[in-house]
Amino acid sequence: MTVKFRQLKQSDYSEFRRMCHALYREDPVDETITERKISKTVTELRKNPCKGRIIIFEEDDATIGYSILIPYWSNEYGGDILHIDELYVKPEHRQRGAAACFFQYISRKFKGTIVGLELEVTPSNAKAMAYYRKLGFKKTRNAHLKRKGSRLGKQLQNRLRKS
Repeated sequence: MTVKFRQLKQSDYSEFRRMCHALYREDPVDETITERKISKTVTELRKNPCKGRIIIFEEDDATIGYSILIPYWSNEYGGDILHIDELYVKPEHRQRGAAACFFQYISRKFKGTIVGLELEVTPSNAKAMAYYRKLGFKKTRNAHLKRKGSRLGKQLQNRLRKS
């Protein structure tokens, strides 16, 4: 399988949108995906490429998948971690090496610039979990906790003042 990888272009937007919705239908998480969230993500990453990038997977000029990559600095690991926020390959292209090609691409593209990769897997997605473990990913000791909300900054400031 020969897969090419490139950054999202404006002409990819409709297909990217469809793939995002397909991912969230197949592997539901706590948050639902909306057109507004997809649009905000694309706009933010175009405006601020240092925050991340959207990579399109192509085989024979056909779009077969995508990934959203978000880098961040880790004090714990002493360097940049590349967070694979989303990784999706269309069902008819799975089990043919697209994901393996993607991880090889990441290895070449970010060689010497990152100290690690990170991704999330829905615990019930046993196939994905087994595949990532085969690639050397391990479950971390720490649990990831999240808090969300549009007034988060103000709420957090108030709680910190009270403590």
